[in-house]
Amino acid sequence: MMVLAWFPGDSVLLLATALLAGGLALGHRAGGLRLALLCSAGLLSAGAAPWLRHAMPDFLLPDHPLSRLMGADFAWAFALAFLFLGLVGQLLHEPLATKLHAHWPADRQEAWQRLNHRLGLVLGGGLSICASWMILTLTLPLGFLANQIPAAQPQQDPFSQRWAARLYRDGAALGLTPVARWLNPVPADFYTAAEVAGLVYQNCSTNNLMHIRQFRSRLLGYPGLVDSAHHPRVAQLAHVWTTNTFFMGLHHRTNLHQLLVNPQLKAAWTDPDLSAQIAQVDLLDLRTYLQTGQSAQYAPHTLALQGRAPLLGSWRLDASQTLAQFKSRYPKMNAAERTALEHYFQELAADLALSFSDGTCYLEGRTFPERALGQTATAQRENVSPRDFLPVIPESASGRPIQLLAQGAWEKKPGGSFKTHWKWGTADSPVSLQMFPDRLLLTVESLRGEKYVFQRPRL
Repeated sequence: MMVLAWFPGDSVLLLATALLAGGLALGHRAGGLRLALLCSAGLLSAGAAPWLRHAMPDFLLPDHPLSRLMGADFAWAFALAFLFLGLVGQLLHEPLATKLHAHWPADRQEAWQRLNHRLGLVLGGGLSICASWMILTLTLPLGFLANQIPAAQPQQDPFSQRWAARLYRDGAALGLTPVARWLNPVPADFYTAAEVAGLVYQNCSTNNLMHIRQFRSRLLGYPGLVDSAHHPRVAQLAHVWTTNTFFMGLHHRTNLHQLLVNPQLKAAWTDPDLSAQIAQVDLLDLRTYLQTGQSAQYAPHTLALQGRAPLLGSWRLDASQTLAQFKSRYPKMNAAERTALEHYFQELAADLALSFSDGTCYLEGRTFPERALGQTATAQRENVSPRDFLPVIPESASGRPIQLLAQGAWEKKPGGSFKTHWKWGTADSPVSLQMFPDRLLLTVESLRGEKYVFQRPRL
């Protein structure tokens, strides 16, 4: 469907022109008294809508979890209140007109008719301007969100969504969006949340799978989101796999309406525990972090001033430094064994991440060794005895999906180290962590004390 666009802002100006013509025609036809009653109904409805919106039944609203958040309940409350009060005003018109007519002397009746006519034109014009402003206000949230999430095939979006998106773009071109927000039917942080959603949508819609994984790591590694990121419902939404309908919808730039009615998103949105966790996130700081990789709220000096641990956030396995630890631990490896171990750690590092919230640490990836890599040596070589240990590489896990492997509460120990306890697969071990300026040394105590080195991800 072709949409005509003559110049930036044309749809808003055309709407305002049409409403102004209609308002003037209505004022000419109905007169000032009737229009005064109609304007009073509009003002009262705008004042009552914030109180009545919560009483709107769900069957009136669009079938997606953001309908109330985007002000659909406010729009219905205003429309129903305006309809009711407008009808009441029209019922009062005849008695009021008769009373006013009786108070004007016979020789002034013609003057009253002229005044009523002029007042009708003025109020009709004013009512049309207010109607334009109200339409722009009520469509602003949906239009803003639709422009943050541009679908691959926008012609398949519902007409109301395309119309709202067009009005928002043209209103922004004319500088009218600040005026439209005077009567804001959405929470103050809605627009920041929409910008974050837009960043997620646009970064997940690329064909570069490595970029998607890096962005996913950045998003889920934001310290304020770590606990929420590992909530089962969010883990289901963020699972990078072809069976995840929500992720595939993001990846293929599915229409906003189809994303909003996704059952997985609905279930996550209505989960009270998850909602309480996400409500604590500073969306402005999260947006800045996604755009720049820098967080003012979780900067090291900020955490130090607050007395919080500097390890909060996400860490990735450092394959080369981990290999160095194992070379030191098992010095009798030959060149082939070192190469095999290096390839294993590189495969492991592609997806292995360690994340810390204020109370819990999470290990995520395709796999993590469930036994010590160092096993009793069986190689027949001059410098190797049966008392020596050499690494035995586990089977490749490249075909497995990324998943939560282990989690546990962590605590700080004297001397600046940290401790936790993990259970994963058949393994069960205390884990100690030692912070260095740009590295985190993890020791799996029950697996012969083997050490793994993690670093901050490159953002």
